[in-house]
Amino acid sequence: MDAVGFDVLRRAVASCGLASDTGRGLDVLLSRFLDALTDLPELHHAAVVLAEAESRPAIRARLGVPDVGMVLAAALERGPGARTARVLRAGATPLVADADGNVAATREEAAMLAAPILAGAWREEGAPQGWFFVDGLLGRNAPLADDLRLLTLLADILGRMADMAATAAGRTLDMAREVAFLRSKVSLRHQHVFSSGTSQALEVLRGAVTRAAVSKAPIALRGEPGSGRGVLGRLIHELSPRAVHPFAVFNAASADKPMERLFGNARSLGPAVKPTVAGPGLIEEADGGTLLIREAHRLPPDVCERLARFCTAGRMARLGGSRERRVDTRLFFAVPVGGLNPELAATLLPEVIAVPSLRERREDIPALLDDLMAREVARGGRRLTLTPKALKALEGYDWPGNIREMEGLVARLAVTAPEDRIDIADIPPEMLAEGDRPPVLPEDAAELRDMERQQVLNALTRHGWVQSRAARELGLTLRQIGYRIRKYGLTREEADV
Repeated sequence: MDAVGFDVLRRAVASCGLASDTGRGLDVLLSRFLDALTDLPELHHAAVVLAEAESRPAIRARLGVPDVGMVLAAALERGPGARTARVLRAGATPLVADADGNVAATREEAAMLAAPILAGAWREEGAPQGWFFVDGLLGRNAPLADDLRLLTLLADILGRMADMAATAAGRTLDMAREVAFLRSKVSLRHQHVFSSGTSQALEVLRGAVTRAAVSKAPIALRGEPGSGRGVLGRLIHELSPRAVHPFAVFNAASADKPMERLFGNARSLGPAVKPTVAGPGLIEEADGGTLLIREAHRLPPDVCERLARFCTAGRMARLGGSRERRVDTRLFFAVPVGGLNPELAATLLPEVIAVPSLRERREDIPALLDDLMAREVARGGRRLTLTPKALKALEGYDWPGNIREMEGLVARLAVTAPEDRIDIADIPPEMLAEGDRPPVLPEDAAELRDMERQQVLNALTRHGWVQSRAARELGLTLRQIGYRIRKYGLTREEADV
């Protein structure tokens, strides 16, 4: 092989590095490969033919105008010599070369030269994934065997390139699936509030969420405390194209300096004011993503005015600075049922999503309770169930604290309920209707409680605080005696006094 051939081979090998770039398709890579061979003196026409899975072979890249009929007919070769280079002849059967590339043919007979491309599963199975065809490589003064040996090397490079491109594409697909899986996990962690249930109010809300996810407009999430406005804001963000960017939260009710926290500082505010470190605010930090402002109805008027200007222009300046910056942050405002500040509502005209309270979606209460109790099990907690009477009582409760109150109840029952099956007596009396509340204890209830407390303490002391033995003596289960230990605040130190 002469210097030209080695130089071309070197450039062909170098082009392999492009195969790891997942931004390029395999067809583009193959065309680049053929471009690297154009300095070869006898190369005028070439074709790379590959098959995908069970599909027929197809020309994936070409140079010049090769004989398509001859190329595709030869690419169907599946006989014993399918792994060997060959010479294609017009109107005659191909001549297969030996292991060293020698073949009983002259250049004048050779219409095209062909070498198998072994890649992927084809490499192990012994059949080629495709073929590399050229009309010539090194020139008429070089032996035909040299052309076939170089062609075999180049076909092997093509096979490696196809493998690398497939691996890179597989990594990209795996990464995309992993991102989608992680995003779904994040969404599932939050969306149970709005996925469990079949009420009409929930169906209306789901439609609003779908529309909001593809919009760019600011949104006012209006509802009662604990109804899941923050959860809904995060869910809309995660279902939108902004999901790959930050989701930030700002609480207007607890922020010390809301203007600075939102818009950042360009410099210190002067000697009379405590110096503030220059830097971006939350709006800049969430660029490309979403900023949820909780308790937005408490924003001062000057902050409302500045936010309105930002939403209109898509630009903002840090406090103390004059340089405006283009920032692509979508704003969500969590507001009470009364709605957004008049200053913001009149200027922004945001999309308004009404988040229903639990009173407005009572049909969803059983599904929500089931979901929360299942989550308690997933966290390693107890497997709680509700008796029909307890469930009916909770369905009739008004839930002024909404989802947040329900989450608190399930967490409380997981600790305090003596049995895994929750009955009406385990539910806090204030959550029960008058007819469901247990009868008031007699005046000597305190004395009875003291007697039970002392009885449990004595049994524990007698058995060296081995709870299973003390429970057996008292006719209790382990969970029941554990409940009484927590209920009465019993400690071993107390027993030793």
